[in-house]
Amino acid sequence: MEATVGNLAALTREFFTKHWNADAIGCAPPEWSGEYRFVGSMPNHEKQGVYAFVKGDRVTYIGVGASKGGGPYRGHGLGSRFKAYSRVIDGAHTPVDPRLIDAGAMVTIGFDVDHAYLANALELYLIGRLETEHNANRPGS
Repeated sequence: MEATVGNLAALTREFFTKHWNADAIGCAPPEWSGEYRFVGSMPNHEKQGVYAFVKGDRVTYIGVGASKGGGPYRGHGLGSRFKAYSRVIDGAHTPVDPRLIDAGAMVTIGFDVDHAYLANALELYLIGRLETEHNANRPGS
């Protein structure tokens, strides 16, 4: 399937239809953030979740940020993962990974700690269905 932002959202809704029981969980599933262009705090930086590099309407890469640690930063997987793609230069987040520089923006979807295990499943679900430019190891391909 073409890797567009619209298809990313549609497949995420499909995933949650299969794997999220709002009545049992007590809340609606999380939603994708708006585009983050590296100004201010990254959306969902304090959560575990999935991120996608976007270039216009195209999704170029999908990844997961899932923290294994505890302590005061328990669950901060997305923020920790973003640090691998950027550096703080003159007080601003600056992308250093060529895939992110080329894309120019990213979107995130964050999970509370109790449901963070779904981040890994959502990442695999999306990578297996969207033909992104930089996800070479797609499940089922």
